[in-house]
Amino acid sequence: MIVPRKYRVWVLLIASLVVLAWYWLTDPDGGAETIARLQWLAWLLVAAGPVYLIRRALMDGARSLEAYRAAIKHPIGAGLVFLGLCLLTGLLFLAFAGQARAEWLPKQAIQHLPALQSEISDHWPDIPLRSAPAGQVEQETCPSLTSRKCWSPAAELKTSREYGFGLGQLTVTKQFDNFAEARRLHPSLRDWSWPDRYDARRQIRAMLLMDRASYRRLAMVENPQERLAMALAAYNGGMGGLLSDRRVCASVPGCNPGIWFGHVERHSLKAKTAAKGYGKSFFEINREYPRNILGFRRQHYAAWFKEV
Repeated sequence: MIVPRKYRVWVLLIASLVVLAWYWLTDPDGGAETIARLQWLAWLLVAAGPVYLIRRALMDGARSLEAYRAAIKHPIGAGLVFLGLCLLTGLLFLAFAGQARAEWLPKQAIQHLPALQSEISDHWPDIPLRSAPAGQVEQETCPSLTSRKCWSPAAELKTSREYGFGLGQLTVTKQFDNFAEARRLHPSLRDWSWPDRYDARRQIRAMLLMDRASYRRLAMVENPQERLAMALAAYNGGMGGLLSDRRVCASVPGCNPGIWFGHVERHSLKAKTAAKGYGKSFFEINREYPRNILGFRRQHYAAWFKEV
């Protein structure tokens, strides 16, 4: 069906509003991420003016429409001029858009991303997705992208059940102590003291090494991203719980214990009633963890790590 020209603007406007409403309603940050996207789009509109002026300054005699019409009549010379105009405009937009992308990240993320990038290169250079740990930090510390806790080494969670701190929210309870466990993972962490627990670099290293340990233990899972999803689920809910979930999956007809999404994630013995002080069940929290990180939050940092 071809939409008449006089209705095309309205169709585009309505479609845009529908998409915007969908993004807003599904935004895990209560609209903050949607607003950030709109700010990025607004920056493109602002960038359009300088891009046009710079292009005019560099190629004042060239006009896109005239070049296009001439290209139809004379495909070689005029066509090259038209392509040159398109290429120049595209490169200028990429330059401005890249600047906007950097400004769009949470403020404290820009401060700690170089350290995260360095730790990945030093301790887990073959990680399947280098942006995943950045998404994990956001999941752990950002109730919203504009919160003071977002990417803060001093971020803390205190409930009657547990205490968590830092960029990776290392958790200490009566049953287990992830801070003590993390210090055993690498010689550089062995002298990490409790008063110094807000050391951002060591927090990043501990989170990364715990993820790596779980990932390596799951060598039986063939697909790297499914394996990473299970490692993240183990970080959040414990390796014992993850292995139990895989066994439950294996007992269900049609469920593949080697696949997280749509298989293991649907089956668990974890409590499915809302836990006091959390607002959700531990099953929901654990299942949202890898889904949010790999399917949503890591994309905020994909450009930083030069990923798609």
